[in-house]
Amino acid sequence: MRFISRGLLTAALWLCVGLVPAPVLAGAPSGFAWDQFKGTTLRVLLNENQWYGSLLDSIPDFEKLTGIKVVVEATGQIQLWNILEQELPQPGKVDVFATVPGLDAIRYHSKGWVQPVNAYLESPRLTARDYQWEDFLPGLRQGMTVRGAILGPPVMGEHLALLYRKDLFQQQGRSTPRTLKELEDAARGLHGAPMAPKGGRGVGLVARGQGAFATAMYGALLHAMGKSWLDAAGQPTMESPESLAALEMLHNLLVRFGPNDISSFGWQEATGYFASGQAAMYIESGSVYPLLEQADSSQVKGRVGYALFPAGPGGNGTTLAARGLAIAKQSAHPEAAWLFCQWATSPPQVRTALAKGVLVPRTSVWQDKGISNKIPPDLAASFQEAGRIGHPMWAPPLVMVTAAREAVGEAISAALRGENIRVAAATAARRLRELIQETEK
Repeated sequence: MRFISRGLLTAALWLCVGLVPAPVLAGAPSGFAWDQFKGTTLRVLLNENQWYGSLLDSIPDFEKLTGIKVVVEATGQIQLWNILEQELPQPGKVDVFATVPGLDAIRYHSKGWVQPVNAYLESPRLTARDYQWEDFLPGLRQGMTVRGAILGPPVMGEHLALLYRKDLFQQQGRSTPRTLKELEDAARGLHGAPMAPKGGRGVGLVARGQGAFATAMYGALLHAMGKSWLDAAGQPTMESPESLAALEMLHNLLVRFGPNDISSFGWQEATGYFASGQAAMYIESGSVYPLLEQADSSQVKGRVGYALFPAGPGGNGTTLAARGLAIAKQSAHPEAAWLFCQWATSPPQVRTALAKGVLVPRTSVWQDKGISNKIPPDLAASFQEAGRIGHPMWAPPLVMVTAAREAVGEAISAALRGENIRVAAATAARRLRELIQETEK
């Protein structure tokens, strides 16, 4: 674990509300009483990732602006979850923490461990006039909302995208697949074509195929077939015709046109396979682009196109995953914690993150071409479109999401092995109903 404690760098210029304007500092909206909680200390638990790296050097600006001391602890994701499981229930232990809503927020909300910020957003005392909540992409705002409770602001997003070799598509005169039928046709036409270094032949498509790790692609296919994870009564749709069609499509794409050992692929294996030039298309989060465009070992630099996940007979299949900040319900300083969350996701801070390659949540910041042009233009366009139309439920929206993904993953594995998908889906549905009975209200 890494501990970073930042004290005040200089004596703060304390403000009088309505008399003296706030100083203009990097990352801070102006015209607001940022010093109202001076003398407070906040403990902030974050995940070590690209966004955290973009924030760290600016924290002294926040401390100078507010008089709030910030103690940041940054760890890997698994370790962070372990810490939060132990400390969120304890009074005064945590103030602000990083959340991956699709994987943890429903559980934290159901346990009463999160302080919703709905009222804070409506308060002129606590939210700066120029914060502009509506500036955040709607899909990411929705992704940070659990059963009407806004958990906090998004800091970055990921969309399940279609990554494809532009050079191969040009050679065959193909257009970017916009539908599942076009995706399957392209995979068929490109499978076995020369594409790897030294003329080696490759596969039509690669993606995650390993059990629970393949549930994101299944979820996108399910949306594209016109269904979501649960029906209107809150029951699983695993046995529906749309779900069976999604499982059959997974088999067709990954088994017929993918690597022989696709069932063992997680994101690392799939990314390495595509980066080595052995696949014409790749279904994965667009956030992997630095490994394709910047890594020295990549064989596909400058040749990758980025597009939305294809639509299906049921419509849009694009899914969107938010990452964000939340406030602990047991925080001793929840309002001061909101000032930190607000400052960390203000337009200047978001600009800094975008300049470092983060797929950021604010619409207005993407309009700054001097910053956004550091990201492939088609990736930027597809991410913003996903932020407008994407489905934020990329994983089963259940308290026991890990067990739910494992259950769905078993059905996916059975489909990839060529087993009876109806039987596999029925087994998964039964397990999901058990989880719902056990934990959902």
